[in-house]
Amino acid sequence: MANEFDGKLIADKYRLAELIGESDSGDLYSGRHEFMNKPVTIRVLPQALAMDGRWSKRFLDQAKNAAALSHPNILNATDFGTDSRGIVYSVFESAPDETLGSLIARDGSLDVDRTLSIAKQTAAAIASAHAKNVIHGKLTPSDIFLVKNEDGSDSVKVIGFGGDDLSIPRDADPRYLSPEQTGQFPVANPRSDIFSLGVIMYEMLAGVAPVEGKTTAEVKQKREQEPPPPLSAFRRDLPDDLEPMILSAMALDPDRRYPTMAAFAEDLELLSGGTPAPAVAPAAVAAPKKNIWQTAFIVFAGISLLAGGLIYATYVRKTDPTTQLVADAGSLPVQPIGPATGAQEESLAKLPEMTDAEILAASSGSMALPPGTLPGGDGYNAWANGGAPPIGAPSLQQQPINGIPPSAYVPNGGGQTVTIDPGGGSQFMPQDSGIILVPVPVQKDANTAAKAMPTPKNPNANVAVPSATPKPLATPVPKNNKPATTTPGKDKPATGTKPATGKPGEPKLD
Repeated sequence: MANEFDGKLIADKYRLAELIGESDSGDLYSGRHEFMNKPVTIRVLPQALAMDGRWSKRFLDQAKNAAALSHPNILNATDFGTDSRGIVYSVFESAPDETLGSLIARDGSLDVDRTLSIAKQTAAAIASAHAKNVIHGKLTPSDIFLVKNEDGSDSVKVIGFGGDDLSIPRDADPRYLSPEQTGQFPVANPRSDIFSLGVIMYEMLAGVAPVEGKTTAEVKQKREQEPPPPLSAFRRDLPDDLEPMILSAMALDPDRRYPTMAAFAEDLELLSGGTPAPAVAPAAVAAPKKNIWQTAFIVFAGISLLAGGLIYATYVRKTDPTTQLVADAGSLPVQPIGPATGAQEESLAKLPEMTDAEILAASSGSMALPPGTLPGGDGYNAWANGGAPPIGAPSLQQQPINGIPPSAYVPNGGGQTVTIDPGGGSQFMPQDSGIILVPVPVQKDANTAAKAMPTPKNPNANVAVPSATPKPLATPVPKNNKPATTTPGKDKPATGTKPATGKPGEPKLD
């Protein structure tokens, strides 16, 4: 396969040979170190992308992250940089010629033992990277290289670590991307690698991927519509626990997958009959089984002793094991205080608004209006709409108030005229206990009464002036008494006065 970098010398020491694969992350070549005469694998960023500083920085950051990893199942990075001609590159140890993708394309499905061997080595490599906070993010069968050992077994070498967890390469295969990487806001996390490895295991056993599609939208739609066919539809030689493990790794919800890649690798190791990677001493492994039986025996003995004690207390001692509370003879009953519910305040808040007249009518005591005098109201007359005016209301004969004619505020000629007894109480005053002061007219003669009403100095003042001098109150004079205006020592009355000879208002007697 011809390429722009075939046979070129990179950084004056790395000679490119055969092209292994192409991607936006960089084209992968087999090559040789010219000075050390050692085979290497070289990844070169295409010139069209290297001209963009953002792509160059991303490529070098990925190479830097990959160089921090070291594991037997990782294709370790040894060098990276930009040469004098602007070629951006990264160098790895020598990679084998065959990938897992080419193996599946040639042979189809793999046997169970080979599948478990490749899967557990891949999981161990990814778990080692996760321990250093480095994720793969786009794992596919083409990123898993296979080295054939002398005994016929496979050794795995995984490449492609250190990518940006927030951006997915444009050429990434959507069949192996997790659902969270194909959404509106794609993001990769450690559980995304678990999903990708589950899909790869499904393909190794079934010969096909669980969901086929060329675009991200097509794959996403098929995943949401129906689940993939069960592995039992392709083969019947699977262990009972293998398919549940793969389905758990392929769960669409990240929370339903394995919590870590290390836990997934441990289950794969146990299923293949090996020892888990985090090895534990045999004595320490066997101890929990003894402790479980000892704990069960202790619990059973405790339950038996408790049951025997209850039987003895109930049937032998004839006692009621139920505890009964006895009230203290010297105690006093306590009335619990009800909690503040706010019901009273709520009921008051729900009351309708009331006018002043309605509040006065609803009040108790002597200030309450008589029945039938509840007003209606038209804006400024409280008893305009059908209510009878209360006693003492003004009439039509009174003067206007503030420019409003009497007919506007007292219809139907006003209310009832009330005469108040000076010596008694008033129905307009509350009948409370104690002394109530009631004004009583002063007994004055005509001259004194006339002086009691002065004429205002300013005739234009807004003061009501009486039309005539009020008549003096008629004060009855007892009989056989002398007139009030007599000259001392004389029997005749004073000039201009006559003795009152009878009751007031009676005709004069000659």
